[in-house]
Amino acid sequence: MYLPKISKNISCIEGDGIFAGEAIPKGTIVFYYSNNDVYVSKKEFQYLSNFEKQQIYKFGVEDESGNWIVTEGDANHSCDANILSIFVDGLYCDIAVKDIQIDEEITIDYSLFYSSFPWKMICRCHSWNCRGIVGSGFAVDSQTQELWHSRISEAADRIHHVRQALFSREDESARALTLALRSRHSPMIFPYIKFSLIGTNPENGHAIHS
Repeated sequence: MYLPKISKNISCIEGDGIFAGEAIPKGTIVFYYSNNDVYVSKKEFQYLSNFEKQQIYKFGVEDESGNWIVTEGDANHSCDANILSIFVDGLYCDIAVKDIQIDEEITIDYSLFYSSFPWKMICRCHSWNCRGIVGSGFAVDSQTQELWHSRISEAADRIHHVRQALFSREDESARALTLALRSRHSPMIFPYIKFSLIGTNPENGHAIHS
């Protein structure tokens, strides 16, 4: 579920995209998996028609167990994305890593998504750091990983300084994510492709994985 107001419109990257209906400050949790999203289990997915599978490939996101979540919007990929994926106590969400203006397209880096099958696509994001081709199973260069790490770290520092619509949501998923985020008053980021928001052990001051 997208937390800020969004709209769908033609994208200069590809096809339709989603656009901000309000200003979104850096550090805002933009998306989380809510109880209102459509879940398709790994078992259910196996019995779908080829057309139905293609629709889920296009509009869904696969988790590490092979289940699929189909969301209300399909953010385009950009190598210079303005939201990026993190895990907090194993809970997935997307955080704004830049200030996003009204009517600006919301983009994410597809290389952070889990996939149980190989795929690749030609990138048409036209950004300064476009990687040309993205997909699963591709080695991600150190410069890209460092960019993700620095942007997510800076955004995580802002979590408790911007208004979070997430914190007023009442569904079970939102409450669990809110509790996990509120327990991280000095957040740090574990610097690997699958990023996790982590805390600091008060006894020894060393970072510990969530």
